[in-house]
Amino acid sequence: MTNRFLRKCGVALAANVAFGSLLAFPALAQNNYALVVAVSKYENLDETLWLAGPVNDAKLVHEYLLDGAPIDFTEDGITLLADGIEGAAAPTNAHIQEAFAALAEKAEAGDFVFLHFSGHGSQAPARVEGEEQDGLDELFLPSDISNWDMSTGTIPNALVDDDLGEMINRIIDKGANVWAVFDSCHSGTVTRAGPSGDPLDVEKSRKLGATALGIPQDVLDAVEPVRTRSGSPAPETATLETSGTGEG
Repeated sequence: MTNRFLRKCGVALAANVAFGSLLAFPALAQNNYALVVAVSKYENLDETLWLAGPVNDAKLVHEYLLDGAPIDFTEDGITLLADGIEGAAAPTNAHIQEAFAALAEKAEAGDFVFLHFSGHGSQAPARVEGEEQDGLDELFLPSDISNWDMSTGTIPNALVDDDLGEMINRIIDKGANVWAVFDSCHSGTVTRAGPSGDPLDVEKSRKLGATALGIPQDVLDAVEPVRTRSGSPAPETATLETSGTGEG
């Protein structure tokens, strides 16, 4: 698993492949938990940047976990954060962090935790200079993000890759095993029919460019990638480091 999960266009993993792979691993887990996050509407962004697919992702994943997965999930073991689904909490930054904290609190050695995130991904200048090889943090965008804040050098309420890595590590450090799917880049028409006429039912990328989030071009131009001694950009590292003894 990586904490560079939204590099450039993002990591889009096919959920059916991941679920099929569940047969190979956690059948003997003590408890199975899931966090399903789907963000379709961004109140602080222009409506043309909203998405139609994530709410459908959340419904299908939730249904599959309860009725089709090769391991047993219960309704109480699934946390659903999605807009447009009755009874689901909003997929805000605060609710996502609360859900991670709850998982870390109750997880025990041998438990299995499945994470599924659908929505926009993007990049922003790294909060800590020299920490990112390309000079950019990868982001997952909750529903309450807003445009670039020049005073803090951040996208307010965005989930930064390093922060997500830390939240996942707190679960792994309890001895639980975590599998994560981040579907943050649209895969075109490979499994879609033609547009229905609904303004939201059009082909859209699940990546938002930095300028769409209000990051000034001069700020982006000033980003300097970490370079090797030869002067070429250093390669990205993609390993999520774990401090616990669990397999993770």
